[in-house]
Amino acid sequence: MAKRIVRIVLEVLSLLILLGTIAFLVVNWKNIPAQVPNRWNAGGEVTEWLDKWVLLTYPMIMAVAFVSLFFAKTMQLRSLGKTVRIPAPELLFPAMKLVLLAGFSYITVCSALVRPLGVWFFPVFLVLLFAPMLVFFIVIFPKLGA
Repeated sequence: MAKRIVRIVLEVLSLLILLGTIAFLVVNWKNIPAQVPNRWNAGGEVTEWLDKWVLLTYPMIMAVAFVSLFFAKTMQLRSLGKTVRIPAPELLFPAMKLVLLAGFSYITVCSALVRPLGVWFFPVFLVLLFAPMLVFFIVIFPKLGA
């Protein structure tokens, strides 16, 4: 029961981030400069500028990730010639989705406001994105051998 509630909370937060990002762009579209940052180096400094219309791709990517990870229920592992279908843990995909959407939302807002991402963004984003997978493999791999 508790896992179900956490999953619902993660799903709702992800949806709110997606809708919030779209609302932010709609409300602020006239104030966004014609050229916005589109690419950053590892230090969070801008290395490429594009037309502001590129900002519309971020919510599209977020929507595809939201829908894809919402319907992902099982994973397939192939090892030693065997294919093993295992149900994904209830919280793996919702947790990854929340981090992914939050990261894309942050990038969208920073681009629209022409602000640097900050040197901390990429390391923190990657650690948070891969943490649910690490937990998944620590929990599942011992069970595959049994």
